[in-house]
Amino acid sequence: MIRRVALPIALSVAGLVGMAIPAYAGTWSDDRSTTGAAASCTMRSWAAEIHDQNADISCSISDTLGDSHSVYVDWWQDGYAKKRLTNHDGSGHVTQSYDARYNPDGSFGTLYWRVCRDVQFGNDNCSSTVSHRTG
Repeated sequence: MIRRVALPIALSVAGLVGMAIPAYAGTWSDDRSTTGAAASCTMRSWAAEIHDQNADISCSISDTLGDSHSVYVDWWQDGYAKKRLTNHDGSGHVTQSYDARYNPDGSFGTLYWRVCRDVQFGNDNCSSTVSHRTG
């Protein structure tokens, strides 16, 4: 009888522990543009546990010039390489892009992003960089 009661109680407790709700550190939305490119992005950062942090970005990336140059959003965190979300579709097209990262070692610190126009054989032109402190 004790075994029959103990098992459902143990499963109930295990289920409650496994249902941890992430604590959001922040959500930010920004718009940026530069010659030929515009983007509207939302970034989120949250911790699943004390030492784990997650971050994601969702962007609408627009080619506003139609000059054969693709447009893109770069996003990164302190100590992490840039990730690129690209729109190759041409003038007037808007691409919805999403990316996420996981850091098991702690906080990302600051999240950054910018929108750029890819100029082959020249310097890309980019908006100012947006930054948000995560914690």
